Amino acid sequence: MSTPQFQDLQKKIRLNGQLSGGPAYWDSATSVFQHARLVRHGNAMSAVASSQNATEEVGDHPVGFGKGFIWDRADEAILLVLFINAADPLGISISGTQPGDYIRVSSAAGIASFTEDEGNPTASSLVGLVGAGAKVILGIGGFPEAVPLVDAAESFAKDQFKATHAKHMRRDAFGVDPGDGLKARAEGGILVSLPQSGGPWYSGDSDHQERWIKKPGDRTIENAPPHISFAFFPVRDPVQSTWQISGNGEVYVTPWDWRFDDNAGFYKVFVQISKGVLPSPPPIQ
Repeated sequence: MSTPQFQDLQKKIRLNGQLSGGPAYWDSATSVFQHARLVRHGNAMSAVASSQNATEEVGDHPVGFGKGFIWDRADEAILLVLFINAADPLGISISGTQPGDYIRVSSAAGIASFTEDEGNPTASSLVGLVGAGAKVILGIGGFPEAVPLVDAAESFAKDQFKATHAKHMRRDAFGVDPGDGLKARAEGGILVSLPQSGGPWYSGDSDHQERWIKKPGDRTIENAPPHISFAFFPVRDPVQSTWQISGNGEVYVTPWDWRFDDNAGFYKVFVQISKGVLPSPPPIQ
């Protein structure tokens, strides 16, 4: 069941199509989530990455995970895993990037539903550090020591973000209905808002269809709604889901929607960030 604080957040999203980033983002996070508290923990998952990397927790999270991740930049490249609760409008935050860095959504999986359901809007999305260095390009397969903690976080996500009623309007991480191939324009999948955006962007209701992805729904630059800038929708090709950062601030990864209290399910997303150009991913087998 959503709280008055959560409903206030949804009203802001419906009115503006964006939330402010930085301190305002964390003010929203600590007002919405149960047992809200902001606690910073050092790197607890990857032995091969700098111990000064950290997570920011709001509420309860599995070991090694938080709502936010702070990159200390000691490593040339990092690999993060995200579990994005479709009912959590705030998604996750990544800080520590600088202009010239590259970010890539290397894979995204999962199914969420977007109407007539009750997920858990008071459970925070998760982000954790899988590993660092040259093996980042290999994905989680390059960091077997992190697998048990990632698996534990996925079990946590399945329990906390699960659907409670019949599933309707099902969407994969790229906003496609897995049943009939419909390319959803107003909800489903994720959006990556880069630091220069100033905060995460959102869709709109039927009175704000100008905030929907343009027809026919392919999530290309050309079809992006005109109100968003410095943000991208991941696609299945990791190379086309690679962007250069050109501003200071935080990266936000959020579910694409405007109303969240009837959403359920989650997406499992891997994100690579590098100080230089990310090499091409290995071929799909």
